[in-house]
Amino acid sequence: MSKNALIIGIRNEKSLSYEIAKELIKKNYSVYATYQDESTLKSVKEAADELGIKAIYQYDARKDSDLESFTDALKKSGVKLDVLVHGIAYSSTPGAKLNQLLMNISGDEFTDAIRIGAFSLLEVIGKLYENINENASILALTSRWSRVAVPGFNVIGAAKASLESIVRGLAEDLGRLKQIKVNALSSGPVSTTALSSLGNSLSILEAVRTRSPLKRNVSKEDVASLAMALIENNSISGTIYQIDTGLEIMGV
Repeated sequence: MSKNALIIGIRNEKSLSYEIAKELIKKNYSVYATYQDESTLKSVKEAADELGIKAIYQYDARKDSDLESFTDALKKSGVKLDVLVHGIAYSSTPGAKLNQLLMNISGDEFTDAIRIGAFSLLEVIGKLYENINENASILALTSRWSRVAVPGFNVIGAAKASLESIVRGLAEDLGRLKQIKVNALSSGPVSTTALSSLGNSLSILEAVRTRSPLKRNVSKEDVASLAMALIENNSISGTIYQIDTGLEIMGV
């Protein structure tokens, strides 16, 4: 019997979420996905068609109407989820403005970053709880920016730190209620569209290659492989797993 997975966060074929979806499909999961809005529909649809994703739903995490319509559509389809992957992060300060001082971030910018990057996980689970099977796995994608200060990541780091705290709280709640496992995967910098949008991605990737013990960058395939191991393990929950070619252990 086929299992079902919902992936929130596929942007294109360079996304970590795309690579995880690919691995899930190899394991015979029926995969469903979301796209943010019309500006991302084309790239997400192309990725979905290439992989054989069953359906895609519009979901801008800032909009209550999108949350209602996409979760209602999934519920009406009768899909029961065995896996949920949360891979969205967002700052409303595109391009060079990402490098502004943190103290100059507006309330709206901060609220958007936290709602999209962290609170959206709670909202989606709250709406789909009855459609999530017992013993399911929930995986959130986070990063080391939750623990260290990196120019260009301002409120994204705050959102990731909040997301990790939410993962721990959900692991306690959902484990007790339905034996659902909740974990997060914290990746080092990977060459994705999101990283490229910062403008200094090449210097970030080079710094990791120079400083990390393994002297290389994490690949999307590395991340997807560990994601599958966490999804399929029945005894790991509430954990933030590092995958960063050893960068975490290094001092200055």
